[in-house]
Amino acid sequence: MVFGILEDYYLENVPGTGLLSDHGVVRGQEVEIDVARDLKRGTGRYAHIILIPQPSDDPRDPLNWPSWKKEACFWTLSFGTSLTGALSPLVSAGYVLLSKQFNVSVDDVTSSFGILLLGLGIGMVLQNALAVKFGHRIVYLVSSLLMFISCIWCALSPNLASIRASRFFQGCGMSAGQGLVPSTFEQMYYVHERGSRSVIWNFSIMAGITLGPLVCSYVIQNLTWEFGFWFVSIALGIATVMVFLFVPETTFHRAKAIRPTKEQTSDRSSMEKSLSETDIQVVERELDPLALPGYISGLKIWHGTYTNENLLKIFLRQFTFVLSPVAWFVFLTYGMQTVWLSLVPLCSATIFTLEYNFNAAQIGLTNLGGIVGIVLAMLVTGPLNDWGVVWISKRNRGIYEPEFRLIFMISMLFGVSGYVGWAVGNDHHMPWIGAVACITMFNFSMVVSGSAAVTYLLDTHRENALHILAVTNFAKNMVLYGSTFFANGIILNRGVKVSLLILGACQAFCWLASIPMYIFGKRVRSFIARHPEVYRGEAIPNEQVLEKISGS
Repeated sequence: MVFGILEDYYLENVPGTGLLSDHGVVRGQEVEIDVARDLKRGTGRYAHIILIPQPSDDPRDPLNWPSWKKEACFWTLSFGTSLTGALSPLVSAGYVLLSKQFNVSVDDVTSSFGILLLGLGIGMVLQNALAVKFGHRIVYLVSSLLMFISCIWCALSPNLASIRASRFFQGCGMSAGQGLVPSTFEQMYYVHERGSRSVIWNFSIMAGITLGPLVCSYVIQNLTWEFGFWFVSIALGIATVMVFLFVPETTFHRAKAIRPTKEQTSDRSSMEKSLSETDIQVVERELDPLALPGYISGLKIWHGTYTNENLLKIFLRQFTFVLSPVAWFVFLTYGMQTVWLSLVPLCSATIFTLEYNFNAAQIGLTNLGGIVGIVLAMLVTGPLNDWGVVWISKRNRGIYEPEFRLIFMISMLFGVSGYVGWAVGNDHHMPWIGAVACITMFNFSMVVSGSAAVTYLLDTHRENALHILAVTNFAKNMVLYGSTFFANGIILNRGVKVSLLILGACQAFCWLASIPMYIFGKRVRSFIARHPEVYRGEAIPNEQVLEKISGS
């Protein structure tokens, strides 16, 4: 039992476990570990870090891209992701005004604009299959263009029926920014780099969710709600051009791993047990000098297909991961936490109108609390996430366990405190600044714990993480879309206190899922690896694993 993580008794090499550092701490003293001396390491201050996964010698491998190319791709996708976050609650501050304009209830307006979530959920499972078959780049380009066109359509919509149609296609376009980006990170970055990148990506989503309604509230107050979509369409046009210029294809299939010889590891048999074959990838490939990538060649939109599998088979395969405990964990801790948090801006117009008599501009300003929360989360946990797992790994003889990421799930308790504090404070006529402070806690919790959950998924399921993200995001958006039909009604009928206490209880329940996942996570990874007939998307186990299974 390492730091509370139960060991597995079936596999010597559990997928996800690997040697991350060539330095370890034994009895308080730092010692060098030479068991993986032939593996590639990082550079500079990361010179002691063993690269997981091991990059190939092919310059087309995204792991081998120059820093400027990775950064251009990363920040372009982060910018696009922030716009997808802004689109969902963009005019939420004006729902009460819109209900009067269209002469319908607030819930009717909320569900009409919320149909975007239905498109987002459907788009998640569709773009996943398309990305596996045809690559990431073309999916990003089509998604950006679809958001741009549908945003203009929404601004021109004369009635709720047209708004529903345009918002549905907006949701389909948003799916790549909120579901495909982590898979791109998995292709471009090593394990010790993913934590901070995941935090920034989560920050981008949350910044869009909080800043979008804030800016648009002034647009609604001084102009009209349509102008909000016109302004966002300009940004989406810029984002589409940036995707074309700075987001090359990241799909790359590396060769199978070659395990280090026993002579290399015989002196440290305990280390050999901890090394995962899937984490050690040594690729030998003959390269055609004429085929080396250039910037202009990277602008090509169509790259053919990346697998011979039938598209329908790829689409159906992702649903087999519903049986994965990791999928349920991500759904509860990341997906459902997003639902609770998304209900706050959806219902903020009702809450702050009833309790504080705020207008649209004042309601939008309450999102400043969310900005403070996500900025604090990024500044505190961005570097700490990756540094922390390296620090713990060194004290585990250099061995990295993905469950180390889950220590950051404790931040979900900040969200619980925020919901309960707002509920109790509202009942005692808490000033508006107290409510804004609670919103700060929600957002801080979401960025820290959500990033940890997504990074844990990338480290445990690797190339199959895309399937799990698609399924869990689909389920999340269906739950959230269903909530738009009655969320404001519950607040009006049951009151703010009861509604927020319900959200706090749900948040606490979801946090509890991280405890057994941390303790039994390694055994769960082993179970998944030993049952490929159930988890169709998992890689075929190595010969050693098959012999163990047949022997038992």
